[in-house]
Amino acid sequence: MVKTIGYATTQREIEKLENQARQTIDELSGQNRLFGFETDQAVEKVLSTLDNASIRTVGSELIFGKIYDTIDFGVIHEILFRHLVITRLSFPLSKPKTCAYWYRYQGIHWDVDAVYRFMI
Repeated sequence: MVKTIGYATTQREIEKLENQARQTIDELSGQNRLFGFETDQAVEKVLSTLDNASIRTVGSELIFGKIYDTIDFGVIHEILFRHLVITRLSFPLSKPKTCAYWYRYQGIHWDVDAVYRFMI
């Protein structure tokens, strides 16, 4: 990343920032257009369909999951326990926010009441 262009909440603002970003890319690269080939237009089309719902956070699972297994917590065969330990290390949130985090960033659905019952 070389430069942050900005933040937008409306479609009009997003389009304005995209145009500004393309202009900045042109200025920094010294080229007229970075994405000028037909194959690049196909890539742009695919990238334009992505949104926040398609983003999955896996870094904490990779790092803390390895530690979890190394210290033999893997002998506890409760998948909810694994999710709780790893998430509480990387994102120490309330139980409702933890469940929302799992759903939004990992595509995992756990009912908050099930989490509370598990913690008893």
